[in-house]
Amino acid sequence: MPESFRQDPKRVQQSGDCATSGFRLVFDPVFSNFHSPSLPRFVFPPPPPPNRPAFEFIMVSPPLQAAAKKLFVVGGTGGVGFQVCKLAIARGWDVTSLSRRGKPTLTESNTSSSIAPQGWVQKVNWIQGDSLDPGTYKDAIRGSKAVVHTVGLLLEDNYKDVVHSQSLGDLAKNIQSAIRGQNPLEKGKTSKTELTYEKINRDTALTVAKEAGKEGVESFVYISAAFAPPIVPNRYITTKREAEHALLTDSSGFRPIIFRPGFLSTPDRPLTLPLAGLLQISSAVLGKSLRGTIPLAQAASTPPFSMETLARAIMNAVENDQIRGIVDVDGIEELVSNPNSTNVGASKR
Repeated sequence: MPESFRQDPKRVQQSGDCATSGFRLVFDPVFSNFHSPSLPRFVFPPPPPPNRPAFEFIMVSPPLQAAAKKLFVVGGTGGVGFQVCKLAIARGWDVTSLSRRGKPTLTESNTSSSIAPQGWVQKVNWIQGDSLDPGTYKDAIRGSKAVVHTVGLLLEDNYKDVVHSQSLGDLAKNIQSAIRGQNPLEKGKTSKTELTYEKINRDTALTVAKEAGKEGVESFVYISAAFAPPIVPNRYITTKREAEHALLTDSSGFRPIIFRPGFLSTPDRPLTLPLAGLLQISSAVLGKSLRGTIPLAQAASTPPFSMETLARAIMNAVENDQIRGIVDVDGIEELVSNPNSTNVGASKR
């Protein structure tokens, strides 16, 4: 192999011109500035054949740019999922969102961001599909490095009206309507909307996880919960725990990451903000001693998070290969403050 060296004015002057010295000028289009310290470079080959020019100009093909890592978000038009999409775009991921409606309903508050580039919504591949039907997304999930499942059901009937309540009066009315529409003691009851805890909290996650395993996805994130709120049927949390167990024992080879946050707030749901403020105060006063006890005490002693904060913890976990297993409230706080932490979940040292 002929020896090559960087451009050196003295050596070039000593070696003469191209016609007499028999060296080749190799130009790489990746670097168009000929004053670069590394280009052009001069290569001294063996003497050329009699009928071949002594000077040779060779174009070197530029290397292909590395493809962005692909993230598949189930429920990307919802609160947490939307924040995950936003943050992932800001971090350079290629993001695809799966939801029943496809494209999100955009407002000034949910599109504005100090962390995501302007026009970030247009960078997401918003697809419409059913997480219980792999045929609607099997092509979209292919090649994904990670999957984040953010779909969940708090109340089987009137759920959307409850979470989007604009006042305490609306909240009370919607909760009463939801409670009248279901009997928590009837385990086999079918919801009027056909959206049940079993289908949404458990089966959607396991169906997507099965497809993710087939495609060789490296990480699977599931958003669970720390507890069931006081007014919510116990099936809400039992179906989430069933999904957790199935994901943690899955043999597909992906890295399971289970988040268990408490109450979540967002400016897009105005009523959540004052409630989060009250819970922040009560959790600071009560501390950790009441966690894991009765639902009301557990809710009052668990600090709330904004959906944007949870999204940051999720992306930090996805990008930290050491994180796996269950991430509780303390783990979420740790991941937000220290993205490189190994003191979280099953990775806890």
